[in-house]
Amino acid sequence: MAAAIVAAVAALAGVFLQSLIGDWKLRAERRREALADAVHVVLDAAVRLRNRQYLKHVARREGAGDSVEARRERYDARSDLTSGLDLLHLATGNQRLIEAAQAVFDTAVALGDAGTEAEIEEAGLRARQAHTALRQAAHHALYR
Repeated sequence: MAAAIVAAVAALAGVFLQSLIGDWKLRAERRREALADAVHVVLDAAVRLRNRQYLKHVARREGAGDSVEARRERYDARSDLTSGLDLLHLATGNQRLIEAAQAVFDTAVALGDAGTEAEIEEAGLRARQAHTALRQAAHHALYR
């Protein structure tokens, strides 16, 4: 009889342990998905902000003024990038990712502040490099 009780308790303990492990794996996968989504939001918003920054420079080259609509679109793109950074901060405590995302933000904003063609080219290069660095840091965090 004692052997049957021990066997039953061991079986129940095994089921409980399997349940805990399954729950842990599910939560880990959800965190990984949330992190991937947050990084994607930052990268996508950065592309849109850089696009708006380049359009500002093109308009200036062509002698067109900075329209209210163009400014609104740039501010909306910058706000979207800020929201993406907020989402990333909530999704991870990984300082490497957070710093890489902040560099993406800073370089996208700096692109709009560039004045000469050489400055625009240099700022664009830094922005693309920051984008690549965040992409690589996210890949490392998600698939190591």
